[in-house]
Amino acid sequence: MRFTGSVRPGSVFEDMEPDPNPVQTGPVRFLTGLSSQSDGGGEYMSHQFQDFLSTHGIVHQISCPYTPQQNGLAERNNRHFVETAITLLTEASMLDKFWFHAMAHSAYLINRMPSKVPANKSPYFRLMQKLPDIGYLRHFPLQYFVLCAPSLSINLPSTLVLSSETLVSHTNHPSSSLSRREFSPAAPSPLVPPDASSSSVQPLADFFPVSSGEHMPPIDHVISSSSSSLSSSQNIHPMTTRSKSGLCQQKSFEDSQCFTSMHDSTTLDEPSTFRVASFSPAWIKAMEEEISALTMQGTWCLVPRPANTNIVGSKWIYKIKRNSDGTVSRYKARLVAQGFSQEAGFDYDETFSPVVRHTTVRLILSLASINGWSLHQLDVKNAFLHGDLDEEVYMKQPQGFEDSSHPEYVCKLQKSLYGLKQAPRAWNAKFTGYLPSLGFKMSHSDPSLFVKISDSAIVVLLLYVDDIILTGSNSHVIQEVITDLGSIFDLKDLGPLAFFLGLQISYKSNGDLFISQQKYAKDLLVKAGMESCRSCPTPSKPHTQVLPTDGEPLKEPSIYRSIVGALQYLTFTRPDLAYSVNTVCQFMNNPTEVHFQLVKRILRYIQGTLHYGLTYSSSVPVSLSAYSDADWAGNITTRRSTTGFVVFLGSNPISWQSKKQRSVSRSSTEAEYRALANASAEVAWIRQILADLHVFLSEPPLLFCDNMSALALSSNPVFHSRIKHLDVDFHFVRERVQRKDFLVQYIPTDDQVADILTKGLHSPVFVKHCTNLSLGTLAEIEGGCLPNG
Repeated sequence: MRFTGSVRPGSVFEDMEPDPNPVQTGPVRFLTGLSSQSDGGGEYMSHQFQDFLSTHGIVHQISCPYTPQQNGLAERNNRHFVETAITLLTEASMLDKFWFHAMAHSAYLINRMPSKVPANKSPYFRLMQKLPDIGYLRHFPLQYFVLCAPSLSINLPSTLVLSSETLVSHTNHPSSSLSRREFSPAAPSPLVPPDASSSSVQPLADFFPVSSGEHMPPIDHVISSSSSSLSSSQNIHPMTTRSKSGLCQQKSFEDSQCFTSMHDSTTLDEPSTFRVASFSPAWIKAMEEEISALTMQGTWCLVPRPANTNIVGSKWIYKIKRNSDGTVSRYKARLVAQGFSQEAGFDYDETFSPVVRHTTVRLILSLASINGWSLHQLDVKNAFLHGDLDEEVYMKQPQGFEDSSHPEYVCKLQKSLYGLKQAPRAWNAKFTGYLPSLGFKMSHSDPSLFVKISDSAIVVLLLYVDDIILTGSNSHVIQEVITDLGSIFDLKDLGPLAFFLGLQISYKSNGDLFISQQKYAKDLLVKAGMESCRSCPTPSKPHTQVLPTDGEPLKEPSIYRSIVGALQYLTFTRPDLAYSVNTVCQFMNNPTEVHFQLVKRILRYIQGTLHYGLTYSSSVPVSLSAYSDADWAGNITTRRSTTGFVVFLGSNPISWQSKKQRSVSRSSTEAEYRALANASAEVAWIRQILADLHVFLSEPPLLFCDNMSALALSSNPVFHSRIKHLDVDFHFVRERVQRKDFLVQYIPTDDQVADILTKGLHSPVFVKHCTNLSLGTLAEIEGGCLPNG
């Protein structure tokens, strides 16, 4: 690293004075005291410069044309200065006419910065053998209030100090000892006040000390006041403008607000860092409650940091819990472990934890509606803290709550903590291990479903991580279960089930249940920026096929994937979206503009059906029926067929699927037979769930299909040459039909409800099938009035 000066182009010789210690100037590199090297630029080939070199006995070496590598040291230095100057100008949003001042400032900074090449010393120290004085170093550029000399007639409302660079550091010009250039919009040329180095030139920080944040004026106040002062001083021409007439509206900068320590952090919804949250009393209280809960649970103990042990980090996560109507329920601060730093086999082993299936949730809600059972919702506070750890895990102390007497200690975790890879599994094992003591038995078909059977009542418990649905035939027995669970776990009884996993449950006067995801759908439209879009009658156009290569690839495919992923969860209560969402999911790898248009159409359909939901009737028999259908070779890319089926409990839809088949079918019969096999497998699984609930069907389930050949294959043991290649597992439907476990029946295509799950339909047919699926609004079903309870 060499000490470097900066000169204007064409002024090499003028800015250079005889010096006993030659240094690099511009693109000239002095190899020794008697030689120098440069390119063939005109400023270096002038007679005046050559005479100067010969007078001082310096040999001038010139690099070959178009070979800058021969002068590599100077070229690399120039690149360093240019990149630094570009950064300064870009950050300051300044014009190119200030290029020289940016270069001068860059050279000044680089000369005074330590470098590892000269033993971590600065070039200035190597040349001058003394430490550089950087007391007057200022930001580039810096706004000043300048006290002008009385002889200066021009009004200077504000001044920009562009550089505090010494033009040629080794010259003996007194004026270059502190060459500060000041500019003003009202000044025709750069100014150097006669007392520029005195206290008359003061930065804004001297007027507003940054050390006392509470006395610092707001950023927007400083900007607006200085802007108004500047505009009032500049606007002296006779032209009538919008600002003079008072027609100029103040711009709003809410979207790009700059939050600092002086900003009121209570206006932030969900802070991302502890520093921001620490300015809000609500978030401070939430963090104190979290620490108090962790302490009561005995989550950790402080120990000296063990050697050769992985230490997991910790982080605060902030979340506002909202009610179904969007109002704030509470502020939740969660201390999580940064489990991404855990190592398999050392501080964790197994991580799998089951969750309840969506079909099971809908089945229990339908049974509760049919039997008139009350639905209760429970929430386990700090659920993961109840889990016991089998491994030794060490974590850093939580930020803001470090032990003052032992700040270097670490937390040895005794209980599981959110963020740990094994935390869900540890909590599930703890909770499910306690339920048998209360008389519950785990379902063999769904490990998150627990049933308690007694002489007087049946109690059903659904577990989804830390959210619990409790229902049954006897309210007193249910309350006893809640009391027993509350004695072991920190439970919060949320009362009647109303908002669960994004589902909004409404109770009708006749005992029916209305289940929707209205709030989730609204949030999805806002996320996609389509909350004010026009609606359309169907989510997909009929007879429309799209190739994976149609259209230009999206520049931001993550937006497409995020929206489509959110749409998948919306099918929890919206079977009318299943086919269209399944279609757009097939382009996740490389989505294009054409594919995004399909997603937009789905969102437009959601905009017009925000209030749609499922109605579970209370006056239906407990019977199972299923409709299966297939769109043969519907995918024009792979020629695979699409399977669709829907399963009803009475008239309540509880399970549905729209999925592309795994292999190509040689005929429509084969495609329909595969779909029938998938539907029968789902019905068999639901029967096992009902058996675990001690609910027995009086009649075998009925399967409807609109293909006569598929029905014949399922009823008769005929192995036709066209189906001999089918896997054996598809023929289990034939065995079930022969054992009278299932009944199969033909249904006309016009009445095939599963048709909505295999292809795009015209609006009249689509609306008809939506009605058959009990899809609609609560007002329509109640006759135009929304009940209160």
